Amino acid sequence: MVDSLCKVLVVDDDRVIREVCSEALAYDGYAVTVASGGWDALGLVNGSEWDLVVTDVNMPGLDGIDFYRVAVSRSPELASRFVFMTGDQTSARTIEAMGARLVRKPFKVKELLDAASSVFQSTDANRRHKRLPVARCMQVRINGADLDAVAEDFSLNGMKIRYAGVPFEKGPVLRISIDALNISTEARVVWSAASASESYSGVIFDKPVPVSVLAGLASNRF
Repeated sequence: MVDSLCKVLVVDDDRVIREVCSEALAYDGYAVTVASGGWDALGLVNGSEWDLVVTDVNMPGLDGIDFYRVAVSRSPELASRFVFMTGDQTSARTIEAMGARLVRKPFKVKELLDAASSVFQSTDANRRHKRLPVARCMQVRINGADLDAVAEDFSLNGMKIRYAGVPFEKGPVLRISIDALNISTEARVVWSAASASESYSGVIFDKPVPVSVLAGLASNRF
């Protein structure tokens, strides 16, 4: 089912940053592949179509800018699909002078997702991006107990859930079930937040749900 998702390549020599970007983008419905540096990423560009490339700038070996230049020389259509990340002011000015998209480290997940969304808004790739701003009642089973919640921003790979109580910690495995959609699967918490009255968490499914589930939501067949 991954072929129905937009393909994203995340490149960073920092393992923690790779994991944060990968989990956030996967939750948002993208099919994510990671590379630990420019040379590794360049090998993945050959013969592959990427809808989005998110890359660090300052990396050993082939840095992000040189990776971009070589990748674009091979596949010119990638020129508008890059998002650069850096915490270095000199590098940031270079990226801005290029007119490219930039996410400044340290960044919030929303900043990364907004940058990714801006790429899809300007390319045909958004036609294949499967994500629905739905709100459906559901139950989360955690540590043997059921919790009433609402599922929002549903995608093949994950969703946001809204519920009463203390926010879930990042990492624990939940058993997700939505009876109306006949879904029962495990998921991991990748972020949590809280307002004055509710808590929110982003979760990634261990396995993508069937495309038919998303189609059913889109056509209200449930």
